Amino acid sequence: FWLKHCINRAISWKLQPSQRAAGMSMSSAEHEPLAQELWHSDEEQASSSSGSRRRVFAAVAWSAVLLVAGADVAIGSMSSRPHARTSPSASASSSGTAGLRATVELAAVTSAVPSYASEQPVETCGMAKKDDSCYKNVVWAMSQGIKIHPEWYAGLTRKSFFEDFQKHLSLDSKSTCRTPCPAPKDCETAAPSSTCWENTQWVATIGVTDHAEWFPGLTAESPLEEVQNHLHTVNNTVCPTLACNPQPFKTITVFCWSVVRTEGYELGLVKAQLNKQAGIFACDDYALVSNKELNLDGVKTLIIPSTQVSGYTGDGTSPNAPIFIDAWHSVKADGRYKAHDWVIKADPDTVLLVDRLKMKLTPGSQPTNPYPPPFKAKLGAGQWVANCDKMAGWGKGWGDGWPMMYG
Repeated sequence: FWLKHCINRAISWKLQPSQRAAGMSMSSAEHEPLAQELWHSDEEQASSSSGSRRRVFAAVAWSAVLLVAGADVAIGSMSSRPHARTSPSASASSSGTAGLRATVELAAVTSAVPSYASEQPVETCGMAKKDDSCYKNVVWAMSQGIKIHPEWYAGLTRKSFFEDFQKHLSLDSKSTCRTPCPAPKDCETAAPSSTCWENTQWVATIGVTDHAEWFPGLTAESPLEEVQNHLHTVNNTVCPTLACNPQPFKTITVFCWSVVRTEGYELGLVKAQLNKQAGIFACDDYALVSNKELNLDGVKTLIIPSTQVSGYTGDGTSPNAPIFIDAWHSVKADGRYKAHDWVIKADPDTVLLVDRLKMKLTPGSQPTNPYPPPFKAKLGAGQWVANCDKMAGWGKGWGDGWPMMYG
């Protein structure tokens, strides 16, 4: 009866026709008489056990009123008025009835609106998805904006993560970016050269292609964070923590090095480049390789036995292969290269424009087929990058399509 009465009253509120047409609801002043009428009518019946049941039904009915009328006004008035009252007749009915009523009524009223709203969830946080407007704006900010206008990105650096840039952009009311969702508690993405990182790299580059059945749900395109989470799940001694949020885009980093002879013009060229932060010194990290310490501020020298070359090979080229074999071994032993996406070896007299090279190496900007026929390689085995092939006829007949490599 009360549910029917409540619904009838809710749909027959005294609104002018123009107000009803506009979808207007009752004011808080109009809510009060209806609330009191329902309350007092119920109190008159509360002296019996059936009256107690009616009181529960009245609370449910009032919840329906809130849904129809708009709970934003009604909840505030109900929480401080009817629920705070105790009916004398109700307290005389049976022990604990008043407390039970208050609990049931409060639960009915306060749970009505949230359960209704939860039927239409709204995402309030999330990472930008590839190719949407937010993603494009964040990528531009990371790759170009921070270089051109660093003052626009207070607290951020070129090494800041995608989600840091997205969070910064989301503070602009005109931005299409949402705030990224919080990362898992106590997360830690594996650091380069750590045991977890090395296992993650192996799975991502070799494991998922050679042993796909070992890694269900993972592919060569899976973010490294997802690979780490998989390893953490199956063996938390290898990866003791969950990774933090996967980053949809990461600026690539490069480690550069040069072999420098102390005699001749090379050392002078290197010093000039260091002074202008050009050449290999525009890379994310770098090293110089020589047969003795070069004593350049802030630059580590990797020592090898010799940089001297004499004579010529049978093909008329410089026999410098042993020098560069030693140099590569020194770079490997140094280990810093592991923290980067690419390793670049450049001679001291090379004109190296790092920012332009990065644009060519960034995923999405590389050739669609980095392995031109007839060459085929497994994912993770490296990539051929074609140079200007001035010896276009080299390998004619059997090497067609292979990129020309110098050095």
